[in-house]
Amino acid sequence: MGTDKFPHYSGMDFVPDNAFVIEDAPVRLTCGEHIRSVEFIRRKGTDLIFIEAKSSFANPASSPAPYRTEVSEICEKFIHSLNILSAIKVGAVDEALPAQFDYSGKASLMFILVVRDHKAQWCRPIKRELEQLLPVHIKKIWKPSVYVINSETARKQNLLS
Repeated sequence: MGTDKFPHYSGMDFVPDNAFVIEDAPVRLTCGEHIRSVEFIRRKGTDLIFIEAKSSFANPASSPAPYRTEVSEICEKFIHSLNILSAIKVGAVDEALPAQFDYSGKASLMFILVVRDHKAQWCRPIKRELEQLLPVHIKKIWKPSVYVINSETARKQNLLS
């Protein structure tokens, strides 16, 4: 996939290097609305970074039901994206990864949710919820690191331009 949709997601300008725009991948689009994905996956060295961007997030104190729904949907996006990437990599679907994205060997997974202009202390509870919601088999087999950060931290980590 090209980077023509880059660099703008949820009001943030992401760095598009070594990225696979999975949300626009034909395999994801042909699967229908029940298959969700993150915005893109970025390869950085041996890290595969699954990026989901949000412009805002429900407050668990004032909107507990929408908060739980959002956390659940994001967890689902991480899992579906991992499954799509794995299906492409093993040839279960007829789609190729961009040449600059392809990798071989061991990879570490990072699931990152970037919530624009969120306060840092508001990110911690979302991170805990995501970690708890990830199925045990995902945690045991893939061992992903989970991060919830705001746009300021994302900029410091060179995810945003």
